[in-house]
Amino acid sequence: MKHIVLILALALISCNNSNSQNQKMEDDGLTTFYFIRHAEKQDGADPELTAYGKQRATEWVNYFMLKDVDHVISSDTQRTQSTAEPLARSKKLDVETYDVSAVNGKTLLEQYRGKTVVLYGHSNTINKYANDLQQDQNYGELDDADFDHFFIVRIDENGNTNAVKESMQFDID
Repeated sequence: MKHIVLILALALISCNNSNSQNQKMEDDGLTTFYFIRHAEKQDGADPELTAYGKQRATEWVNYFMLKDVDHVISSDTQRTQSTAEPLARSKKLDVETYDVSAVNGKTLLEQYRGKTVVLYGHSNTINKYANDLQQDQNYGELDDADFDHFFIVRIDENGNTNAVKESMQFDID
């Protein structure tokens, strides 16, 4: 009886390990983009984050704590860079800067295929990237007061896409 239990335990471990390896192989061809708007900002031409915005930027670290992230990218504004910095630091990555006027879904996919990317942008750009990758116009611009919604777009190795608009309401003091 002891031998049967031992054999079953070893078989279970072997199957579980095999499933983990299969899942890893399946994920290798998957590209995932998280399109996130910068956090709450002060007024001005290139404003800093408010105290709430700084807290929100820190809360994104918690959201991504157990997620693999290969790249953290941000537009060149102070508010997006400041929102991206805590996550990049926690993942031991640099914040890569992109040119808002030169980027679209196609260029992002060409550059980051097979990677998981967190892109910090603006209320009138992140929806466009999600739409570009899906080749549709499902998502409109975010409202100026909306800092809770973001987009997740996954593209498999065959170019099939899955996009969702998510909401994350953080407990900000």
